[in-house]
Amino acid sequence: MTDLRSRIASELLWAPSVVLPVVAGASAWLISWAAGGLMSLNVIGLVGVLGGVGWLATRVIFLADDVAAKILREDAQKIVQAEETKLDDLQYRLRVDRDFRTKDYLTLLRTCRSEFEEFAKKPGIAIQSQEIVKQVRQLFWSAIDQLEQSLKMHSLADRLNGDQKSSVLGQREHILTEIRESIDHMQSAVKQYQELMNKENNNDLNSLRDELDASLRVAKRTEERMRELEGTTNYDAYLKQ
Repeated sequence: MTDLRSRIASELLWAPSVVLPVVAGASAWLISWAAGGLMSLNVIGLVGVLGGVGWLATRVIFLADDVAAKILREDAQKIVQAEETKLDDLQYRLRVDRDFRTKDYLTLLRTCRSEFEEFAKKPGIAIQSQEIVKQVRQLFWSAIDQLEQSLKMHSLADRLNGDQKSSVLGQREHILTEIRESIDHMQSAVKQYQELMNKENNNDLNSLRDELDASLRVAKRTEERMRELEGTTNYDAYLKQ
């Protein structure tokens, strides 16, 4: 919040329409002082400084909210661009596993999230959508993390043989199954959410939040299992080979 306020203040204060009149006025005063005091330059200096300060006050009163909204939009856009870059990179790396399912899952996840967030931006439902948007995003990124894990496990399986290889591939299949289930939950939630918003049924919206919470708990358990697996000596050693 402090950072946002300082950025708003900077945007308002350092606007050319504020700075140039003040600098021009100050320069006129400086020249007047060097020339021994010229009334015309003193007047120009006063007009410039007061004009700049007055315009600053006007901007603070009438434009502060617009400037804040602009900064927040820019920050949101940067986050979106960073996320899309990360997802594009994952899409590229998933070619390595030679498994069409992982690429399809990522495409489905991105499409589902995009459709949901676009709908959630509609006027009149943005505030009601906040908690649902948060839950869907959590479910989305949990599934993305699982795709990352599936790629690691594919890489690990390629270095193993026999029972160890079969065990890792079996765990990878379990992860892929859970990703597919997360996608189904997301798609169902998006469809249900759209229907509820069109009907403006807030009671059923609470039910949808509970369903998403249940899906997130399942995803959290998967993450915990993966952390436990990654913490084993054999797993770490194989990945470092």
